[in-house]
Amino acid sequence: MKIIYRYIVRELIAPFFFGVAAFTGIFIGTDLLFTLTRYYNEWGVELLTLIQLFFLNLPEIIVLTFPMATLLAVIMAFGRLSGDGEITALRAGGVSIYKLVIPALVIGLLMTGITIAVNELVVPAANYLNEQIVWEFKHGEKLPATQENLFLTPLDRGRPDYVLYTRLFDGDTGIMHDVIFQDYEEGKPVTLIEAEKAVWSKEGWEFLDGRIYYLKAGERIPALKFARYDAKQIAYTPRRVARINKKIDEMNIRELKEYIEMMEEQGRNTNKERVKFHQRLAIPFASFIFALLAAPLGIQPQRSSGSATGLGLSIIVIFIYYSLMTIGSAMGEQGSISPFLGAWLQNFVFLIIGGVLLYRVGR
Repeated sequence: MKIIYRYIVRELIAPFFFGVAAFTGIFIGTDLLFTLTRYYNEWGVELLTLIQLFFLNLPEIIVLTFPMATLLAVIMAFGRLSGDGEITALRAGGVSIYKLVIPALVIGLLMTGITIAVNELVVPAANYLNEQIVWEFKHGEKLPATQENLFLTPLDRGRPDYVLYTRLFDGDTGIMHDVIFQDYEEGKPVTLIEAEKAVWSKEGWEFLDGRIYYLKAGERIPALKFARYDAKQIAYTPRRVARINKKIDEMNIRELKEYIEMMEEQGRNTNKERVKFHQRLAIPFASFIFALLAAPLGIQPQRSSGSATGLGLSIIVIFIYYSLMTIGSAMGEQGSISPFLGAWLQNFVFLIIGGVLLYRVGR
């Protein structure tokens, strides 16, 4: 069996790289090149910068093309084996269909792992650097790490725990400027603080040069000035605060999870973010799903082994897959179904279809 497995793997390699090149070329030709051309015509971006942007966009494209290439490779490889009668010969020799598809499924799992790694380790950093470059030539300055008019309002049992406002948060230094902090107990304000700055230390946030008002029903307490005040009840670190200004596609899965938790602490609807979170695994897992589906499609008797046929069939499957993904994502974001099911809907559907087709071919 090891010889047969190595033989099938060799059959998969060439069409896989053909698929990566073909689908990557489609994405580049239909989207990326038009974007880069617009940058050149409207902002006069230099050639070296355009080349840099080109390569920074490739990781995100590759994450999408790996599952597609896996689908094409399995269809073409098993289509050729079937068309040349090798599948029939192997089955006559006592090799079951289920054993024959094992190399394809292993390749699918391997590509799933590689895609997850690229999506986590490369794509967020590449997207962030791409955003910085685009911002710089559009606005003539570096992408600011500051956030203006920032509000943080975590909830405690549905009521405000505190309200923190800063006119300007500097993400590079972690300093808040012109800060207003209002603390609540049992849903009622008890303390109001105004400070020129707030800085982060090991103990937490420190308010500098401000005034504090203690609020009690029926009483009016004069403002007390202070040079330093420790606000230990604020749990947000500068790194967590800075993440609010980050785009979702610039976060890895851990950062996205923390971002969702922070948004939910403030009572915000995070269905959209949760769908994106679950898609970080659902989309790469399409490589395994496609391998499972493509094997019985390629094994069908008298199927043409030509690359054009394989490419055409792959495009049809991909269209249906991403149509289901779009529908599932929309339903998950609106709350019609859970975000998890919204992200994985297309995988579950194709897993069932692939399993049924494999069972029918293997009988």
